[in-house]
Amino acid sequence: MVTPILVAAPSPALAAPAEGTIVLSASEQPETERPTLDRLKRSAARRDITLEEAVDGYLTEQAEEAASAMADRPDGPVDTPDVMIDDLPAAELEDLTSLAEDEGIGFAEAIERHGWQSDFTAAAEELEASFPAEFSGAVRAEDGSRAWFGFKDEVPEQAVKLAERLPVEVELVGGRGFSEAELAAAQNRTHDAVYRHPDVTDAITAYEIETGEIVVEAELDEQATTQAAQDAAIAEITPPRTLSGRFPVDMRIVGDATAEPEDRYIRGGGLLQTCTAGFNLRHTRTGTKRIATAGHCGRSKAKRNYDNHSRDGGSTTVTRVWWHKGTWGDIAYYSRGGKTATRTFYHDWNSKRYVDRRGGRPPKGTKVCKFGMASGKSCATVRYRRANGSTVRNMVITDTAGSAPGDSGGPWYYGGTAYGVHFGKIKTQGDTAMRASFTPIRQFEHRNYRVWKR
Repeated sequence: MVTPILVAAPSPALAAPAEGTIVLSASEQPETERPTLDRLKRSAARRDITLEEAVDGYLTEQAEEAASAMADRPDGPVDTPDVMIDDLPAAELEDLTSLAEDEGIGFAEAIERHGWQSDFTAAAEELEASFPAEFSGAVRAEDGSRAWFGFKDEVPEQAVKLAERLPVEVELVGGRGFSEAELAAAQNRTHDAVYRHPDVTDAITAYEIETGEIVVEAELDEQATTQAAQDAAIAEITPPRTLSGRFPVDMRIVGDATAEPEDRYIRGGGLLQTCTAGFNLRHTRTGTKRIATAGHCGRSKAKRNYDNHSRDGGSTTVTRVWWHKGTWGDIAYYSRGGKTATRTFYHDWNSKRYVDRRGGRPPKGTKVCKFGMASGKSCATVRYRRANGSTVRNMVITDTAGSAPGDSGGPWYYGGTAYGVHFGKIKTQGDTAMRASFTPIRQFEHRNYRVWKR
């Protein structure tokens, strides 16, 4: 039985005053002009073919004609050409095709909804880096219709300028009274208080960035079976206000609050026996190359066999160098064995592309894709950008259950942006199914490693 209880009433500081909100209506925002795409739409209609076919044909033609499409390939050829259709790289167009299939919409509609995402994530990352004490979060609507940015006090002028470049309605909310960093710190204190309680066997915490509410799901030991026992446990376990501060906490007792790693028959960038390789890493000072995967994969095996996809062939034995499962998430890296490291990754079976950007922690609503040996390629939407499990922290949780044992360690990405390595699944509030989750790729920077990009 699930028993919700609101621990603390929302503080007035959490509600933004009207004078602190700026709304840029969609009609006032710039329209994205894509003349080449428009021409391909007309051509597809005239030739009675799909837009996907027209786009594929154009990309193939451009790749054959443009020397630049083949020139910058320091690690050899890949399947995704370095060509664009207007503002959209071929890599993003491939992912938009997958999103259209996953969402049951047309390719053109997928481009219209999500083609501006890279501009949104770039704006969110710039604002978080420029105003760490003021930035209170960013959210992109799942249907791509709007964007939202929050700030502790006043809305910075830089935020307005960045928002004015987006082709959708944008709401900038000032006066929220807290930064996302403060909310994350309160989440960690709350998680520790709940998980240390002797009656709790497992716990998951996350936060709703738009409301500032900390969500806690706790699993009790078998002795607390009656409703009265659960009510008593909630009262005792509830974190005091001194821990959560002014943030409300939604505390729930659940029958299963597990964070379950997937560590069998895994595959991502390359096959690592029971786990998937994520991205190749490069040490920021020494230049040493390592191959990334999930922490629970590193813990379970000191040595693994690495295999390329069937079309490429080749294998080697890699040795575990380091693994971690805790504050920094669920990450590990192995040696490169007898192979030469590359800046490419498998984004689908036998299909490679280059990493061109190191993504930050993606905002809520961001579209991301993953590849794993068990479930293949699929795309999802970021639901929580920072969540804690019983044994792992700083995880990103998506809205999909579309992963399976064998996907652990695989790459999460969008276009040429590397976002993270697959963990497994985490169940959050109100879910009947567990949701696919990953560790942000920048967590490797705690060990002075970064994704090796072109």
